[in-house]
Amino acid sequence: MRKMKTLSGLIFLILMCLLLTSCTQAGQTEEGDQKTIRIMMWGNGPAEVNGDRQIIEEFEKQNQDIRVEIVVAPYDNIMQKFVTMSAGNDQPDLVWIQDVYLADFAEKGLLLELNKYMDREKLNKEDWLPGAMERGTWEDKLYALPRDLITINIAYNKDMFDEAGVTYPQDNWTWDEFLDAAKKLTKRDEKGRTLQFGMASYSWQEAIVANGGGLFSQDGSEVLMDSPETIEALQWVADLTTVHHVAPTTAESQGLGDLFLAGKAAMTFSGPWNWKAYTEETKFSFDVVETPAGKAGNKSQLLGLPIAIGSQTKHPDEAWRLLEFLTHGGGQDIQSNIVGAYPSVKRAEKMFLDGQYSPESVEAVPKAMKENTVVMPSFPNLAQAHDLIQPVVDEIARGKQRAEVALPKLADQIRKKFDMK
Repeated sequence: MRKMKTLSGLIFLILMCLLLTSCTQAGQTEEGDQKTIRIMMWGNGPAEVNGDRQIIEEFEKQNQDIRVEIVVAPYDNIMQKFVTMSAGNDQPDLVWIQDVYLADFAEKGLLLELNKYMDREKLNKEDWLPGAMERGTWEDKLYALPRDLITINIAYNKDMFDEAGVTYPQDNWTWDEFLDAAKKLTKRDEKGRTLQFGMASYSWQEAIVANGGGLFSQDGSEVLMDSPETIEALQWVADLTTVHHVAPTTAESQGLGDLFLAGKAAMTFSGPWNWKAYTEETKFSFDVVETPAGKAGNKSQLLGLPIAIGSQTKHPDEAWRLLEFLTHGGGQDIQSNIVGAYPSVKRAEKMFLDGQYSPESVEAVPKAMKENTVVMPSFPNLAQAHDLIQPVVDEIARGKQRAEVALPKLADQIRKKFDMK
């Protein structure tokens, strides 16, 4: 909550600054006819964005009147840094946005509306994959375009499956089939200590979607986290650790890093960004399959990376040219191999599927994208609400509370705090 209060205070300062005519934009320089714009992206140091830097360099070759500076910030505090820089009138021209903040930033006037640029360039929204426009829209206005769209899949260690005599997961598999496989793939020594987990960890948010539950209605007017489907999903995830012992506790996974990459877990949630490491840094064979089905089927969240233009930019046209390149133009054609990102435009899908790190069953990804993805809710108080939800989920995951007890209490707390139904 302290983090969100700090963000709210900084946003108030920004709004006051925007009302003062003496405010001038800083940090955006020009050399002759060349304009400099900045894009903020997350990563733990410059090395993590080397692939994106290559894409930016290609843009600069094609747009020699524009120079692009990359501002890197850790994922955990990039949104805080964006707000702080905005308050200091030093806002980057473009910024990678975490989904839960988009509506809040749009409502507060921190992001540039993009509809007029879409209309001016006569861009066809049908060029993008389903869900692309929805992810960047707030109150019928477009504020961001996705660099990539993706849904989470299950990666599995084929060697471990072979050794245990377990059949590889198939399309349309279920929670019961997943649990059965996870039990057979979990190994313990004579003292009961786990040597190999069936699953590295299970996403509670993915479980909710697969079971037909939810945290909120799409517009944020209604709280749904105390629904039977959501309660069942969170308890099922907790039971994987506390009852079935096929996934590690926090203590068991402490200091071990990526359990799947280390050969300590047979299955894990993954995305295309993991495939390069699985190919180059391991000695085992891996493949992917869609997430197992709860009551709603093999549903999963539609994820992605929205990019927005800051409302303070002095160079909106140049910023738009970069945004269009990254999310619709040439950047889409080259990003799959460079950064392992699924494209957001339809024409580039085949390039992704033919990528050098794509596993044998890569077709599971577009299948899930087209048939089973769910666009998640977006509304201004979403980030603040998540700050209240996560600690309760952690308690359920550790077996300290039961979902059927904790979630109704949390739901009532959030209804009262945010005036929801």
